[in-house]
Amino acid sequence: MDRSLLFHIIAAVYHFYILIYPYYYKLDMNHAKGFGGRLKFLTIWGHLIQVGYYIFAALVDLRNSCCGNSCSKLRRARDWYFSTLVFPITFLVFILFWGLFAIDRELVMPKRLDRVIDPSYNHMVHTYIVFWPMVEALVTEISVPQKRQGLIAIAVFSVTYTVWSYIIFLNTGKWVYPILNILSDMQRVVFILVAYVLVVCLFLTTRAYQKKFGRVCVEKKTQ
Repeated sequence: MDRSLLFHIIAAVYHFYILIYPYYYKLDMNHAKGFGGRLKFLTIWGHLIQVGYYIFAALVDLRNSCCGNSCSKLRRARDWYFSTLVFPITFLVFILFWGLFAIDRELVMPKRLDRVIDPSYNHMVHTYIVFWPMVEALVTEISVPQKRQGLIAIAVFSVTYTVWSYIIFLNTGKWVYPILNILSDMQRVVFILVAYVLVVCLFLTTRAYQKKFGRVCVEKKTQ
């Protein structure tokens, strides 16, 4: 079996396991109940993005093994998906969670949740996630998308999640994360803008990482 295909299958299983873990072990996820459910959390969006990506990437691998390993439209779609969403959003979740956790864990994951969420599971959800996109760029030949296309995709994603968070606030009277509930309106806007800048920087870092360490696919332009 091709190593890229094997990696994609393992990665898809890993992220799918994270998503079903609370249901399989019947955890009392009171913090995830109510309007929006677990989809309130950016972390869950990130895992859904990764599950979708690795399944799609595995299908592209199968297609390439049958029809040739060329830079097809499907492959370009996979590469765009990885560079604009998978890598930047995964690292955004990692940095925001552990950055806030280091300042004051009550801002992002109150200590009372330790009774529900096992520390090892928490690391699976928020720490080990960065391993997969870093290795993906090394084992899979990926083309780097145009910067403009990536920035537009990042902007659409960021605004979409921000609007979704506001819809949740309108329906519940509370923001998704504790830190947003203690900030003033102006501080909240600044925090969100900083997160926007961070995810753009992570997108640019993705491009640099791919070019420096990754297996970059160079497409031939037709005359």
